[in-house]
Amino acid sequence: MSTKELAYSMIDNLTDEQLNALVVVLKGWEAANEIPNDETILAVREMDDIISGKIPAKRYATVHEMVEDIMSEEDEDE
Repeated sequence: MSTKELAYSMIDNLTDEQLNALVVVLKGWEAANEIPNDETILAVREMDDIISGKIPAKRYATVHEMVEDIMSEEDEDE
């Protein structure tokens, strides 16, 4: 019996709950193998710089103030 045949046989014998758990695991593996795009890489590097203190973290008094700042940055990017 080939590995693929064995896997199919094992899957056929799983309960619905076990099959759902297997799907979650497989999706996790799939996500772990995705290569981040340039924008994501830059965002992670920026966060590393903020955490290390190379870039000062922005601070806001209210959520409204934070949202206004984010929206103004988006307007600048357009």
